[in-house]
Amino acid sequence: MKRIDLARAAGAIAVLALAVPASAAAVPTVTTTEAKLDSPGVTFLTDPTGGTLPSQTRYTVSNDGYAFDYAETNSVTGGGVLNYAVLPTAFRAPATAEEKRTYPAAQTDVQAHATCSGVTALTTGANILAWQSSDPAYNYIPWQKSSAGLGDDPAKWIPVVKTATGVDLSTAANLTTACTGLGGTYHAADTQSAIATALIANALAPVQKQLADLTKAKAALDKTAAADKEGRKAAEEAYQAQYNRSLRLKVATKRFAGGTGVLLVTGSVGDPVAVTLEVGKKQRRTLGASSRELFAVVEEIDDRGVALVTIKIEKAVAKTLAKHGKPIPATIRAQSGAYTKSAKVKLVP
Repeated sequence: MKRIDLARAAGAIAVLALAVPASAAAVPTVTTTEAKLDSPGVTFLTDPTGGTLPSQTRYTVSNDGYAFDYAETNSVTGGGVLNYAVLPTAFRAPATAEEKRTYPAAQTDVQAHATCSGVTALTTGANILAWQSSDPAYNYIPWQKSSAGLGDDPAKWIPVVKTATGVDLSTAANLTTACTGLGGTYHAADTQSAIATALIANALAPVQKQLADLTKAKAALDKTAAADKEGRKAAEEAYQAQYNRSLRLKVATKRFAGGTGVLLVTGSVGDPVAVTLEVGKKQRRTLGASSRELFAVVEEIDDRGVALVTIKIEKAVAKTLAKHGKPIPATIRAQSGAYTKSAKVKLVP
């Protein structure tokens, strides 16, 4: 069985965590290219230069450890993701957030989020900066309730939008209608496709494999522990059933012919039980017995939790009973520790 080094797995996770920059420190870079699209009837044979093929602007946006490819599909110009490739760290350090947001060379046309244009409250610099850090990544306020996957957090812009427009993006049923209701125009985000999925997956695969193995091993241990717990519980219950039984008394018949009868006592294994047969004062005189206690014995409850006791009165008392010719009421008592059980019987000739 392959052993999993927990320390190495934890270390790998830590390394990956350090390799992905925190949202607060991340700034985007944007690479712009021009792509060609197919056009009906245009092939290499009809146009070897491709000069008549329509163009489409493509953007590669990387931020917060993620990279996505965007196609220019929403036709919105300006007010896009800011390109920090032209704003190196030392160069931008003295600049204010507003100066970074409006830096001409950093402007792009790629919108990673849906937007609502034409609403003054959504285009003011103060509101655009209100949901971002001192290094703003976007020259717009998103008009959507979910993240674009670039380290952006909806919890930061949703309150800004609500304060500025009264619209709660998190509960709005239709974002297009919510935008047009303010006199604005809704624009979907430029079309996104992940280009880093395989890279990220390959980087995480070894750690995920170890985590999966750990999860599987833990599940097996949990299952074994649960089975052991159930086994211990069953054993404990069996023990309790054997050694903590309540005292019970059952007679085979309530008519003891000739003063003889059989009774069954159940209780805790190994406990002694004292069994007596007693009659009242009047009945003792009738039988001529020397004591009200006609029979007494101490038995031990066996490993099955039972004691079988045979009661038999003295021969002289039995002869008197036979001469009396009538039933004599009697009481059987079984006592074990602090517990006592009794049963009424009749001694018959």
